[in-house]
Amino acid sequence: MKACSKAAAMTLSVSAAALLMPTAACSGRPAGGAPDAGPVPAAPERVWPNEESAASSDPWIALHHAELREMRPRVLALNFVNAKTNGQMREQLRQVIDDFAEASRYHGYSNPDAPVFLRYQLAYLADLRDDPPPAGWRYNNSTRYPRQQPRRGTWGFDYGALFTQEFAQLLAIEDPAAPGRVLDLCALVERGLVHDVWVYADGDVADEAGAAEVLAIQPRYDSQRRRLPGPMNRCAGNGCFDDEDAIPSACTRTLRIAFFNHTRGPGCFMESLSHGFESMGAWNPDHIPSLSRDFVPFAGYAMDRRYGLPFDSWYACNEPRCLSYPTPTSVRYRFGGYQGTISPYDPVCGNVHFAPNARENYDLESPFAVDTTCTSFGLRDGPDGRDAGASFTVDAFARYREIASDCQGPFLVWWRQNFPGLDTTAIGADGEPILNWWPYLYY
Repeated sequence: MKACSKAAAMTLSVSAAALLMPTAACSGRPAGGAPDAGPVPAAPERVWPNEESAASSDPWIALHHAELREMRPRVLALNFVNAKTNGQMREQLRQVIDDFAEASRYHGYSNPDAPVFLRYQLAYLADLRDDPPPAGWRYNNSTRYPRQQPRRGTWGFDYGALFTQEFAQLLAIEDPAAPGRVLDLCALVERGLVHDVWVYADGDVADEAGAAEVLAIQPRYDSQRRRLPGPMNRCAGNGCFDDEDAIPSACTRTLRIAFFNHTRGPGCFMESLSHGFESMGAWNPDHIPSLSRDFVPFAGYAMDRRYGLPFDSWYACNEPRCLSYPTPTSVRYRFGGYQGTISPYDPVCGNVHFAPNARENYDLESPFAVDTTCTSFGLRDGPDGRDAGASFTVDAFARYREIASDCQGPFLVWWRQNFPGLDTTAIGADGEPILNWWPYLYY
């Protein structure tokens, strides 16, 4: 197809520098990723990205962690769904972005003036559909969807393909400093043009989905938040990249690749990315120790150490009604040969699958009221300088059933609003102040 000479200026950073849009095809549909956001006004350096720092894993983020007032990570959205236009994808993802913004408002459920901290930007919308699909094509995703045929590892989605020069040609995102030269994914991340990739696809065809909810690469840090030498952690998401997923050595900055099933809503996507946060905070405790130190108790992990149980968290339970609450301060468990009662018991904020009063995985209708210190996590506002307890029921997140209605979404908006966030005064178990957790996403 002949390319048209159709370029327009837009600003991708919070500076005033203008970049070029990718070339559009003569059909009028973008051949590559068309930027969605208009010019972003200049902002002080306390907003990231900015003129001094634009790329993830920049030492600037750790250095200015406590000063940051807002983060605006840039998303590259890949549309593989033949039945959905880029406009339809944009509208669906904008609702996702609004919900993530709401969930980043520290204690927003009780403070109507709590500011948004995490405000994703749709930087590029890549149209990777077939026009039209080949005759007899039986999949809902396009021929450009990178399938492994045959499937070799855990994932049928070929993540390695996203890093190739061939895929860069499909995206057709030009180098602002060298018009006509397209940038591959590692270069886009290195230059701070992209921080996250959202794969917009159909996950309902069983023999072709094969993608993880979210996978990530991220550096490792010491307890002082200094980056450690060594290879990137390929297991920084909900699972690991397969061995055959070749990620170039030039990719040395944090990157998340998340799968958005277009037949579902923002609540399910929030659940996926919340598992990614669990991975960063609990499943990889040596990844960013300053985060894990506090996230582990927040999310009710380390039950073996806290209560002497033979498992780390309630994820060990995969049976119906495995938990019950004889009193607001006790829990009874029975599953997989384990049974007993913990009293006194504080669920704190629970994990992604288990709200503080959940009876089983995904239980958002539990009738139990339980006492928990979640809303006072780290605030030391109770007796003897401990976190104050409060009663929790499913009414706590009822207001979010409309905006993030599917999967664990309603609970997770509330859960994430309890992350120590902007202007937190929380103190960790070791007596050290807890930093706002959101910047760790881009360490």
